[in-house]
Amino acid sequence: MHAMMNKKHSAIEVFGLVVVMSLSAFPALGDSSAAAANAQADSLEGGRRIDPYTWVDHDGHPVVPEPKERKLNLYSYYYREALVEPIARLFDIPGKILRLLDALGVAESEYEAVNLNAFDEVANSMWFTNRNHMKAVSLDEIRRGPENHLRPETPWRITSVKKEGVVPGFQIKDAAGKKWVIKLDPPGYPQIASGADVVVTRLLIASGYSLPHDVALTFRREDLTIDEELAQGKDGDEPFTDNDLTKLLERGHREADGRQYCLGSFFLSGTPIGPIDFRERRKDDPNDWYTHRRRRELRGLYVIASWLNHWDSKDQQSLDMFEEKADSLGTVRHHLLDMASTLGGAAEGPKALKKGYEQAVDFGWIGRRIVTFGFLVEPWRRAKQETGIPSVGNFESAEFDPGDFRSMLSNPAFRERLDGDGYWGAKIVASFSNDQIQAAIDAAGYEDPRARDYLLKTLIERRDKIMRYWFGRVAPLDFFHIKDGALNFRDLAVDVGLEPSREYEVQVEAPDGAGVAQDGVRLNGPNLPLATLGAEGRHVRLRLSPVGSRAKATTVELMKKDEQWLVARVRHG
Repeated sequence: MHAMMNKKHSAIEVFGLVVVMSLSAFPALGDSSAAAANAQADSLEGGRRIDPYTWVDHDGHPVVPEPKERKLNLYSYYYREALVEPIARLFDIPGKILRLLDALGVAESEYEAVNLNAFDEVANSMWFTNRNHMKAVSLDEIRRGPENHLRPETPWRITSVKKEGVVPGFQIKDAAGKKWVIKLDPPGYPQIASGADVVVTRLLIASGYSLPHDVALTFRREDLTIDEELAQGKDGDEPFTDNDLTKLLERGHREADGRQYCLGSFFLSGTPIGPIDFRERRKDDPNDWYTHRRRRELRGLYVIASWLNHWDSKDQQSLDMFEEKADSLGTVRHHLLDMASTLGGAAEGPKALKKGYEQAVDFGWIGRRIVTFGFLVEPWRRAKQETGIPSVGNFESAEFDPGDFRSMLSNPAFRERLDGDGYWGAKIVASFSNDQIQAAIDAAGYEDPRARDYLLKTLIERRDKIMRYWFGRVAPLDFFHIKDGALNFRDLAVDVGLEPSREYEVQVEAPDGAGVAQDGVRLNGPNLPLATLGAEGRHVRLRLSPVGSRAKATTVELMKKDEQWLVARVRHG
C-alpha cells in the first residue's frame, strides 16, 4: 500500500540538483497576494535574507546571549485560550465579514505560512528537520529513539521530587550519572501514560520534530535511594523521607510482584528557558524570525496531533533549550514534550470521553446543544472509545473526523492553519507505513498483546482517514521535477493506494504573455511534456488537478534558464 516512500526518493534527489543550479538568481514568483504573504518570510532582522530555494533555515547561528526564561502562569493561560480567545472570535464581526468576502473572492483575510521554501516545504531548522516524508526512517531508528536504546541504569538516586501537575514523579541520577525525569503510571493502568508517550514521541521525532528520549520502564522500591541533600531538605524545603517516598509511590501503579510502572525521560541538553509561545516570536532570540502561529510546522502539527489524538496540545507541552556554544553564546532549540496525554490516555488514567472531540469550553457545541434543547447526540457519545484495555484507555477511529479534531484548548497556530498547512501535515502522516507504526508501538514494550494489536489497527485506520480527507481537499500532487523533457510528479493518493492510476487536467497560464498552451490539457499519467508549453515563454504557471476531483489544484511555476525549464515554485491549496 505504501509504495510512496520507495518511489519518491528520486524526486528528492532531483530537488537537490535543482537547489544547486543557481536558482537563487530568480526573484520570488507568484501573484501579488502570495508575494505579500511571503514578504515576512524573506525579511530578517539586520537586513539578512533567506534564499527561497534553500532547504536550511540557517537559524542555528551561535549569536544568542542566553535568553531569559519564559514563565507561564497556567491559570492565566487557560483563561485566555479557553475563554478570552473563543469569545473574541465569536464577536469578531469584521473578521467574519472578511472571511465571507474571502470566500466570494473579493478580499483575502488569511495568510500563507511564512517559512516556506519555493517547493512548499519547511526548511530544516532549530524547529524541524525533514525526515520521514522525504526519506523513510528505518524501523530500527524508530525503535531505538534519539539516544540509541538508552535506559537508566539502576540504582537510581532521587535528586528532586515533582511538586506540580497531576502526575507524581521525581528526578534521578542513574548509576551512570545520567539525569532522568521519572513519571509514574496511574494505579490500575500500567503503561497507559508511559506507553502512549513513547509511541507518540517516536512518531513525532520521525516526522521531524525535536523531543526528548523517552522510554517506558519498570522499577522496584529497592532500586531507589534518596539523595542526601534532598533527605536533609535542600533549598529550604522539608526533608524528603522514606515515608514520603512510600506515599509518593502509592500514587502510581504497582504490580503484585513489586514492579512499579513509569516513564523515563532523558534530560535534554542545554539550559531550559521556558515553553514555546505558539502565538508570537521569542523577542530575545535573534534567530527566531517568524511569528510562531504562522510557522507551517506548528500549523501542520494539527493534522499529526489529530492522528495521535494529542488532545492536550498547548504551550506547556513544549520547552525551549539554550544550547551554549562558547563565551556565553549559543542557540535555542525548540522541543515538544510530555506526550502522555495522547492516544487513549491521560495523567490520571483513560482520557475523558470528550477529549479530542470538544474543547474545554466549546461555544460551538454549547450552541448546538441549546438550539436542539439537549437532544443532540455528540460524536464522542456515539463513539465506542472504551477499549477495555488498561494500557490503552479510550481511543477509537470510527467516529474520528480529521477535519474536526479539537484539542482541549484552542491552539493559536492550529487556528490559523490553511489547507496547504493541512495537506503538508497529511503528507507526513501518509508517509508512515504499517511497519513503521508497529515499530513505534514496539518501542513502548506493551506487556498486554491486546494493546499492541489495538493500537496498530486504530492508528492505521486514523491515518487512512486523514489521507482520504486531506487528499480529497487538496490535490496530492507533489515532488515535481524535470526529467527526460517532461515535468514529472507523484500522485500521493495513487502511491498509497487510495486511488487507482488516473488522469490529470492542467490549466496553463503564461504571466509574460508568450507561449500559452490551450486550457484543459489532459494528461494520461503524472508527467507533462514540456513541448506543450511552447518555445517562446520564459515563465509559466500550471494548475494541476486529478480529473474528476473536487480537491483544490496544485500550482506549479516553471521558469526557463539557459533554455532549460526549471521548477521555480510549488504551492498546494
